[in-house]
Amino acid sequence: MVNHQVLVFILYILLFMLGMGVMTGGMHELVGDRMRHTLERAADTPLKGLAIGTLASILLQSSSAVTIITVGLIGANALRFSQTVGIILGANIGTTLTGEIAALPMGSLHYVLLVAGLMIMCLPFRHSISIGSLFFGIGCLFASMAGFSSLAEPLVRSPFISGLLSDANGNLSFSVVVGTLFSAIIQSSSATTLVCMGFLDHGILSLPSAIAIMLGSNIGTCVTTYIASLGAGRAGRWTAYTHILFNVLSVLLFFPFIHPMSDFSLLIAGSGRTALAHSSVLFNLITALLAVPLAGPYGRWVERTQLK
Repeated sequence: MVNHQVLVFILYILLFMLGMGVMTGGMHELVGDRMRHTLERAADTPLKGLAIGTLASILLQSSSAVTIITVGLIGANALRFSQTVGIILGANIGTTLTGEIAALPMGSLHYVLLVAGLMIMCLPFRHSISIGSLFFGIGCLFASMAGFSSLAEPLVRSPFISGLLSDANGNLSFSVVVGTLFSAIIQSSSATTLVCMGFLDHGILSLPSAIAIMLGSNIGTCVTTYIASLGAGRAGRWTAYTHILFNVLSVLLFFPFIHPMSDFSLLIAGSGRTALAHSSVLFNLITALLAVPLAGPYGRWVERTQLK
């Protein structure tokens, strides 16, 4: 029975990944080329780059997609390395919207979104497939969230899952490692956060441990960017290194404040899943704003000493 639940859990993760892929694909068709041109033209200061990176990741709902586009642009000499630092900082902020959406009490609305998405895709209009894909993807996101929540208690009957969650609840450092490895495998920090929300709904995972896993998930998703940078020259690789460095330092900076952030988020949110979503926003927003003043000098230092 437990093996069956684990299989269904994996299927829900695949459903989430399908939804994210379809939703991102739809948004990319609608705004992808314009977003690429905007990145090329407007990211001339770290603050502008932060704003553009945030907007791009809100629209594409993937920090990895935004960073990979940035790596491609720097490989094509359409951007200087110093222009990419702000974009990287902003890319992490925009994807927190997924967690905020998933924290909403949507009931059975995912059925409406799935049917509406399929119907819109069949309409004979120019952007009907892209718009329908967006609705269908959001529907998949909510359907997978409902699945994660319903499977949380049955999954704990597995000795492996039970032991893993027990260790995570007792050791925040272990939780960060779990988040890093899980998101590195499935390549989605959003999916990792949604899984934690399912366990939070049933009181199986403590909020501080869920926050620690969320922090680790930001590190794990750097793998995609690093792989994409391997063929993009030295500047592209340094963009990936910067992405990894920023996420690792951000986690180290926030790690001592997990418990205060947990208390504050729970105070303003009221429920565990909403508190986790708010914690993700706070973490990514605060660390990005702290790094903006250093982005310009860091970018110029890399260009002067590493890319000559």
